[in-house]
Order: sequence, then C-alpha cells, then structure tokens
Amino acid sequence: MKDLAKDDPFELVGVGYPIAIAEETDRQTARCVIEEYALTGFSAADILELFESPIYGLPHAIHRRRGSEFVKELVGEVFGGTK
Repeated sequence: MKDLAKDDPFELVGVGYPIAIAEETDRQTARCVIEEYALTGFSAADILELFESPIYGLPHAIHRRRGSEFVKELVGEVFGGTK
C-alpha cells in the first residue's frame, strides 16, 4: 500500500447545492441523525448535546440555523414525546 499524496484524487470532498425547501430538508436530515444515534443507544439528552457541540458539524449546523426548539421537537418525536 502506498502513502497518500497531497493531490490524491480519492480525497473526500463535500459539495453544497441549493435546495428548494431548506427547512424541510433540515427537518428530514436532523430526524435521520437523531434516529441513527438513538438506535446506537444515545439518550435524548445525549443527542441534544450532540447538536449543540461544534465537533459534530452537520447536526450543529442545523442547530445554529433552526435553534434549540426545532431540535428538541424532533428529539421528542423520535423518543415518543420525551425531551
């Protein structure tokens, strides 16, 4: 196996693109993230902290755009009304 080169063509690159309904896209994306972490054993409180932490780029970006109440509502839906 060879060492990776700085100009490696297989480097991971993220690309943004415009979307028509930004809030609904954020809702679906956040819910998917919440469900995935819930299935791996994270509690509702753990997931809320995850969205508040800048270490987790995608969830934190949604939290910044939509706010705590948006995230709490979705966490509540996934956990059956508990927040």
